[in-house]
Amino acid sequence: MNPELKRKRRHLVAMAAVVAVTLVLLYLLGSVLLALGLSVAAAYVLLPVARLLERAMPWRRDRPGLSRGIAVTVIFIAVLGILAGLLALVIPPTVEQGQRFAEGLPEIFQSARGTVEGWVGRYTEQIPPEIRSKIEETAAGAGGTVTDAAWSVVAQTLRVVSGSFAFILGLATAPMMVFYLMKDSTAIRTSLSAPFPQGLRPYLQDALDIADRTIGAYIRGQLTLGIIVGTVVTIGLLLLGVPFAFVLGIVAGLTELVPIIGPWIGGAAGVLVTLATEPDKLPWVIMLYLAVQLLENVFLVPRIQGDSLKLHPVAVIMVIVIASHYFGLWGIILGPPIVALIKDLAVYLAQEWNRLPELSSQTADAGISEETTENLEAEDSGTGEE
Repeated sequence: MNPELKRKRRHLVAMAAVVAVTLVLLYLLGSVLLALGLSVAAAYVLLPVARLLERAMPWRRDRPGLSRGIAVTVIFIAVLGILAGLLALVIPPTVEQGQRFAEGLPEIFQSARGTVEGWVGRYTEQIPPEIRSKIEETAAGAGGTVTDAAWSVVAQTLRVVSGSFAFILGLATAPMMVFYLMKDSTAIRTSLSAPFPQGLRPYLQDALDIADRTIGAYIRGQLTLGIIVGTVVTIGLLLLGVPFAFVLGIVAGLTELVPIIGPWIGGAAGVLVTLATEPDKLPWVIMLYLAVQLLENVFLVPRIQGDSLKLHPVAVIMVIVIASHYFGLWGIILGPPIVALIKDLAVYLAQEWNRLPELSSQTADAGISEETTENLEAEDSGTGEE
């Protein structure tokens, strides 16, 4: 076998091993690195804005470091100002509504159930009593199953983050981490592969490119969609006069982070509160959530997110179910992009591995030099992601 061929295959195997070890370490240190992950997510969202501002500076070619520093500082100050405004205007009513919502949640469930039973009772009077009792038992069992599943997710999430001083310390230092992740993103990216041998670095950079494309696009898309959807739902519910509008808007924005099934969960929360408080406004609330979904699926998702995961909806749902059991809410949010990353890396390895025999035969037939072979391999690894 061609020595260059064997060496490249060893590098591919080594790259796969590095990725596998990294994923295992992230799993073992999940609660410790959770705050860092949140900081990385915030940096992913803000970095494109900082790059746009950086391009507008006339001295960016002569002093790129200064341009990046100024752009990041401006974005950082603007974000802090927005957060301060939210703390002054939005957070107080949201906290007050959240407290009332948590305290009155049992009554909300009972009131919504009474409303539904009143509607259904009009159509079930002619159903035989034994069949009616079976239907009620089935509905009660389904409700208990949903409640148990929800508490399981909450409990698993609390187990992941509870008792971790590193998590609390990470949240306290998150603003500084976001600042330096944005400012020194290029240097940090280069330093990640610096400790490894020279021949392995191009493949590790390709793996970082795939991770940036898959997870980065997913994080930016989901967070942007969550902010837009949460804002629109809050404004719509306020205009309709539905109670707990701020809380329901936050729920809609947070559930937007869960692909496919998240928007339906957020809509169900809004319908539940409307049934309990303003049942006459239920058609308008349903129309609001449907309109938001239409706006999202037709206009926002193709432009903001695209097909970043490239996973079948059935696969995404299976990942959510399994990840929620082991990791709670964080598994629901991060499970799909991590599985998509693993799939894209496997495809990349398969493509690179399959190209090697062809490269070897071309090299042997042409009788080109070793230096030319290395140039072809470098060119091939640089285009492998495409």
